[in-house]
Amino acid sequence: MLSLRWIFAWSAGLLVLLFLVATFLLQDNVFRFMMNPRVPYETYQPPQQADYADPASWILWPETIEPPQEDDQARAMGADIFYVHSTTYASNKHWNAPILDKTAREVLLKIALPNEAGPFQHLGAVYAPAYRQATQFAFFTQKHQGREARRTAYKDVAVAFTTYLDQADPNRPLILVGYGQGGLHVQGLLANFFQTNEPLRRRLVSAYIIDQSTPLDMFDTTFSATPPCRDGDDIRCVISWTSYAQGFEQEAWRARNRALVWDQADNFSAVRGRPLLCTNPITWRNGTHGAQENHAGAASATGPGYGQDPVIIEQAISATCDDGIVMVSKTKKKYLKRPKYFGGKWAPLPYNLFYEDIRLNAVARMPLLAKLLHAENQLAPPMEEAVEIGDSPINKVPG
Repeated sequence: MLSLRWIFAWSAGLLVLLFLVATFLLQDNVFRFMMNPRVPYETYQPPQQADYADPASWILWPETIEPPQEDDQARAMGADIFYVHSTTYASNKHWNAPILDKTAREVLLKIALPNEAGPFQHLGAVYAPAYRQATQFAFFTQKHQGREARRTAYKDVAVAFTTYLDQADPNRPLILVGYGQGGLHVQGLLANFFQTNEPLRRRLVSAYIIDQSTPLDMFDTTFSATPPCRDGDDIRCVISWTSYAQGFEQEAWRARNRALVWDQADNFSAVRGRPLLCTNPITWRNGTHGAQENHAGAASATGPGYGQDPVIIEQAISATCDDGIVMVSKTKKKYLKRPKYFGGKWAPLPYNLFYEDIRLNAVARMPLLAKLLHAENQLAPPMEEAVEIGDSPINKVPG
């Protein structure tokens, strides 16, 4: 006959097992619940904004800023890269991360920065502001608090970009780069700085909006002066994609239906039901298939870190645009697979599947802008100083 002690131990063990199984099966819900800030945004006091006049408020700020270059050839040698990082803050303590949050900054420096900004590190001067990023939970909700957290983060990015414009060479080619949340903020920069500022628009090589949905109808309204890039040779245009592998269909659905974007009134609108720009980063065309043999290369730059060149894994994946999302093939490299468990799917990826594709693409576009700027300057030389001409008497010629 079973003893009461044995029955109690068996029952307790079963309950623990059931709890662990339920936690595993409902891990996404558990993670979202744990990351939900406990304070309503209406009574929330965001952390103090950074002083972007201080280089210490930047993750990357060139030690020396090159003086303005008048020569087209000198400009063609490099570009400025304004990079906005993805979400590295997942905590229920704040809706917006303190600039110096230790954990978020460590994730940024070790993972996000080398894998996201890494492809551009040798192409010119990289400017990367620290900003009061919205916490991860803000992107699970379309309600007021999530929108306001995004808005606070964008305000920082806009101030940082204004600071950059005030100090950098106004003639130097410019590349915009944003991943995840950073892609949303780059959309804001495009909408508010590039649509009516012709000199700034002329400097734009391209804008890379990665892992942030971009509806095609925005180019009829919000981005009317900066169209989608048609191919790898197009400039002054926008590149955008969100990529997932098989097994992440729920996240692909979220990108198609739950993402928010800026509208013309500086508010947010949902992407649900709107066709998305899907730039295939293997072909650099919208809505196409990129064969594995044409894949320039993936890399995991987490180990080497920013400033170092990671090992490039060529022909690692294929990529196909499927209803606005780049669906990538499975890879045998474990370190190139997106984590699935306990919030890992939403963290900055410790690799970049298109690291070398992006680098080569940016390298190819830069001289195209320099060539176009040279041609435009030749066709439309600057007007000389006006000379005032007075009235002249009319004298008849003798017959």
